[in-house]
Amino acid sequence: MRFVITLFAFVALFAPASLWASCGSESCPLDHMGRWSEDPFSFEVTYQYIDQDQPKIGTEDAEVGEIQRDHDEVRTLNRMTTARVVYRPAMAWSFSASLPWVDRYHEHIHHEVGEDLVERFNYSGIGDLEVATLRSFGGGESRRRGFVSAGVKMPTGDTSVPNEDGDQPEPAARPGSGSWDVLAGMGMEWQLGSATEKERMVPLRLSVTGRYNGSGTEDYRIGPEVQAHLGTEYPLMRSLSLLAQANLRIRGQDDVASSGVNEADTGGTMVFLSPGVRAAVSHAGSVYALVQIPVYQRVNGIQIVSDGNLYVGVSRAF
Repeated sequence: MRFVITLFAFVALFAPASLWASCGSESCPLDHMGRWSEDPFSFEVTYQYIDQDQPKIGTEDAEVGEIQRDHDEVRTLNRMTTARVVYRPAMAWSFSASLPWVDRYHEHIHHEVGEDLVERFNYSGIGDLEVATLRSFGGGESRRRGFVSAGVKMPTGDTSVPNEDGDQPEPAARPGSGSWDVLAGMGMEWQLGSATEKERMVPLRLSVTGRYNGSGTEDYRIGPEVQAHLGTEYPLMRSLSLLAQANLRIRGQDDVASSGVNEADTGGTMVFLSPGVRAAVSHAGSVYALVQIPVYQRVNGIQIVSDGNLYVGVSRAF
């Protein structure tokens, strides 16, 4: 536990200052617990609801336009449905693929000479396909195991979603980024409790992942990102468990190229507490839900953030 606490404190306190900011279109930073399944094949559908409508300067709430910009962000409503499959050909290896469907509303105020123009975008489309592999170590009688992972995000998503006037939202707010990105991670899982009562054992999982993004639409490059997660699942009864995670996301500033986005208003540091519940609906299927509560938000410039996120899912193993 001293190692876990030290790692979270180091990442939060000593990350470069250029990473301390927020961003305009989000997904919930969570440990995807399905990847820890030992079943040969599993399928999962998740839904995320993230309503970014609170302007923030530094760590303080603000008003729209409190810092003068060419355009002021007002609201971004993210609703994402993601299908994920995991195949495990051997106990130590697993391969996964995930594809989101993005439904998004975006609103900002563009300041023209002598007038303010409110622009609204309401669109949906396929997001970017992500594939990954995971290699685990240990397990069995040791009651702990580690893993390393690597993956690629492909530019399969929609990058053109004009409104009725033919205008496009910012590149980072579109369903697809248009970029090739690489991911890598590592982590550990410990089984706590009595080995004689395996159904009552409690997992404790720590994972750290990093992402480096390539240049995409309009040469826009979303900033690099680090996430750290500490999660557990406590069984209340055979078919009901309590979930709890602490989630840290640090995202670097974007390279905005010629998009017109203010680079000073990109990147992010967020810390969430994510309580939830999982209910088994069969011997191999379950439904679950988590609420993400932000406990720390720090932004560069002025940006919009959410007051809380919702994440629900249905999983089935075969």
